[in-house]
Amino acid sequence: MTITCNVSPASFLVSEGEIHAAIHRHSSLIAAVQRGEAQYSGSLGWLDVKTQTIEELVRVAKHVQSVAEVMIVIGIGGSNRGAVAAIEVLKRTSTSPTTLYFAGDTLSPTRLADALEVLKTKSVVLNVIAKDFNTVEPGITFRMLRSAMQAKYGCAYAERIIVTGSEGSGQLHELAQKHGYTYLPFPSDIGGRFSVLSPVGLFPLAVAGVDIQNLLDGAYTMQQRIRTGQDENNPAILYAVLRSLMRKKGIILESLVTFEPDLQHFTRWWIQLFAETEGKTDQVLFPIGFSYSEDLHAVGQYVQQGPRILMETFLDLHYNLDNLHIEASKEVVDGFAYLDDKPFSLLNKTVYQAALQAHAHDGVPCIELKSDSALDTESLGGLFYFFLFCAYLSARLLGVNPFDQEGVEQYKRNMYAELGKSGYTK
Repeated sequence: MTITCNVSPASFLVSEGEIHAAIHRHSSLIAAVQRGEAQYSGSLGWLDVKTQTIEELVRVAKHVQSVAEVMIVIGIGGSNRGAVAAIEVLKRTSTSPTTLYFAGDTLSPTRLADALEVLKTKSVVLNVIAKDFNTVEPGITFRMLRSAMQAKYGCAYAERIIVTGSEGSGQLHELAQKHGYTYLPFPSDIGGRFSVLSPVGLFPLAVAGVDIQNLLDGAYTMQQRIRTGQDENNPAILYAVLRSLMRKKGIILESLVTFEPDLQHFTRWWIQLFAETEGKTDQVLFPIGFSYSEDLHAVGQYVQQGPRILMETFLDLHYNLDNLHIEASKEVVDGFAYLDDKPFSLLNKTVYQAALQAHAHDGVPCIELKSDSALDTESLGGLFYFFLFCAYLSARLLGVNPFDQEGVEQYKRNMYAELGKSGYTK
């Protein structure tokens, strides 16, 4: 998979000279990010995907497929968004006998009741994922579902528990050793939002029937492409630099625009990745997402003629479904005869160009990320890696630590205090 990063001249606030100057000005930093900065070595386990091994993940996944109709994945944020995104995109090619059900990302009693009903009526395996097994949402969901597993399966319940977590006192590795659960490592040098290409994301995907080696191959191809070369021909560098320059021009929102509804969960993954990685300064873009055509009929008017605070990043990546053609309507005259005999996929590609041209013409800053591949397992792996690297580089251009998230921890401390956890005060 190759991605090119293009800009729409009719809409752009940044000149080629500014882009070239910014890349030259930050060349040392860019080179350091491409190598992997020593100061962040404890968070860069994702940077080289060739270090990932999958044999144990595949073995355990095959066992799950042999015993379970459903695997309930318990996690929140980076522990599950990547897997949810990939499964939604690749669901049509899955041949797995095991369906994935996601829980632990909310404290809503209704969602818990839904998960308990699944456990009651299906043959189930639990996969709980937590790098820090202190977060209430997945932790208490695991307790509730674990109790139901014990009631249903008796002493054999432990054989149906797989934990993906860290080592250390009170963490999932300790629980696995004590109670006989299957343990998979949550790499210590990978944070949650960067974990989709680690056991955190790869194991659920393997259970869902995804060819995880193919996913990693796509990521590695992208890694080789964007970790070398420091000019406008490197799409990751160009994209990161453009985002940095656009914020300085007064743009405060960036929308990732997709044209395949199956990418909506991918957009949610992208939003978390950039919001948590960069959101430590008031000079950062706020990431949002639009799914066109639908959102053209919801927010299109605002984008077209509203305040110029928004830029759009159009993702030109589609499924390969050119075999669907529009047949002529012989009995009913419906006014759409001008579409007779056209491939249906042409309509989606046409609305892409029409929206891009209309928004750019009216002065909306637009970036195009164009792929030379169809949307499949390999291209999705490349797309994951592309944005992981871009988020790292973009944060460094902002001058912030890409890998901490102190702001997220504050709500947790408040909640612990309200609920009476030892060591926390209101």
